[in-house]
Amino acid sequence: MSFRKIAPVKPARKPAPPKPHEHKHKHPAKPAPKPAAKKAPRRPVGPQQG
Repeated sequence: MSFRKIAPVKPARKPAPPKPHEHKHKHPAKPAPKPAAKKAPRRPVGPQQG
């Protein structure tokens, strides 16, 4: 019986508000490094064609 009481307590603490906050921070960080990587490969192509 004591085991059943602990089960409902664990899942209730897991879905805390600190988890959704972390996801929001990761989204804006991904689009930033994407544009920088596209510019690097384009620079070497310019001087090579000329």
